[in-house]
Amino acid sequence: MYQQTIEKMKQKLEAAGLYPLKAQAELSTRILKERLDVILPWAMEKSGMDMWVVLSRENCEDPIIHTLFTWDMPEARRISILLFHRNEETGAIRRMAVGMHSPEMSSIYENVQEKEETVWQAAARIVAELAPKKIAVNRSFLYGFCDGLSSTLYENLKEAVGELYASRICDGEELTVRWLQRVSPLEKEAMKVLTSVTHDIVDYTFSKAFVKPGTTTTTDIEWCMREMITALGYSYWFGADVDLQRKGSSVSRMFHEVIQPGDLLHCDIGLNGRYVHLHTDMQWAAYILKEGETGAPEEFQVLLDKGNRFREIVMEELKEGVTGNDVFACSVKRAKDEGIRPMLYTHPLGTFGHGAGPSIGQYGNQGFLPGHGQRPVEDKTCYALELNVYDDAKIWDGQQVFMYLEEDICKDGAVEYLDGHQERLLLI
Repeated sequence: MYQQTIEKMKQKLEAAGLYPLKAQAELSTRILKERLDVILPWAMEKSGMDMWVVLSRENCEDPIIHTLFTWDMPEARRISILLFHRNEETGAIRRMAVGMHSPEMSSIYENVQEKEETVWQAAARIVAELAPKKIAVNRSFLYGFCDGLSSTLYENLKEAVGELYASRICDGEELTVRWLQRVSPLEKEAMKVLTSVTHDIVDYTFSKAFVKPGTTTTTDIEWCMREMITALGYSYWFGADVDLQRKGSSVSRMFHEVIQPGDLLHCDIGLNGRYVHLHTDMQWAAYILKEGETGAPEEFQVLLDKGNRFREIVMEELKEGVTGNDVFACSVKRAKDEGIRPMLYTHPLGTFGHGAGPSIGQYGNQGFLPGHGQRPVEDKTCYALELNVYDDAKIWDGQQVFMYLEEDICKDGAVEYLDGHQERLLLI
């Protein structure tokens, strides 16, 4: 059963160009070209930047560099510089590379470094020739992945371009957030498949084929999830985490426990590619049947239904131009008005797991979020729709029970699930 599941997932990935590794590499090049053609011109125009300079140093790399390098250049070599210039009249983007780069990079970027020039001389010459008004660099107070320019390279760049152009260097947060947040058409299709495969892993590990009540532990499931992800040639960017709730316990998330009949089981799992820089993130729940039971207690299914209603509300409030804080406030109010006891902590998803864009609540802060929460919702963005609802379960003598739910969605005009969502509790 295990090997059959692995093979079916491999076939699904292979059909989408996401397996084996060579196919994933080829798809990553197509994605990068599409992103540079479709997303970068929009991001530069919206942010008001006519030049973007991305600098990275070997062994001290900018996270964004990996979204701009090709698969055959997994790391910066000595000092790598990419320059992007937007023509204000045509909107066309000139893509340039300075420093050592790979064969695949040469098919995408123009090599502008002359034979006798250092990287700094080449960069300074290009800046002077193009005379940009605003030069974006990767500095940000809000987002770590937008803050990858080291202080040394920052000083080197200012010295190289001279006082006039150094005065035009700006923190590029508005550009870099948009570059990272928006997904291209190819990425959206890939996300659908990766989400489906993540569901397949949950379906196997949360089934009687793997779980033996009284013997299997939550930790056993975690390691099976990791092994399955690794067997596909993918990585996990957290966890996976598996926990349970049990009648009589004051702990709402019990880890490293032997699974017993009557437990409410929960997982949090996400995978990411090696060359296709996309992440999934989801949470599902299962009930461990007691002897003689054919279904979960009705109270638990009702709680799941409330969670799904809350998800509907959030998706309805996810409107372009509305801030994450407003989506949070309106969603929580509507849920409470319907008698739901909610918590909301949804985040953008894609190039990074906790991605660029508006945060919609936070697990440790169910209120106004400065900075992250003040960003507006943008179209063509994937989110991990993460939340929970809770109630006092009569069947558990009034014990508070949580239903933790998370599913991957995309706002692309309408808001839609990438591969469906949990509607019934899994039964083991």
